[in-house]
Amino acid sequence: MMTLASFLENHRLTQASFAKEVGVAQSTISRLCAGKVGISLQQALRIEQATNGEVPVASWHRAECNPVVSGGAE
Repeated sequence: MMTLASFLENHRLTQASFAKEVGVAQSTISRLCAGKVGISLQQALRIEQATNGEVPVASWHRAECNPVVSGGAE
């Protein structure tokens, strides 16, 4: 899965131009690329759409935020 920072670099896009495309401030894209802020589902969906699925919603998932819950048969 590609990160947003990698996508921007690979496609030679600026944070400012991409921010305009998805309707957020450039500073928001900067903080997202740096992992300094969380992302809403709505923002993740807009980014997935704007990147034609190259940066999917699932790429924002952090395992430490969603620990595995055991509950199998014993």
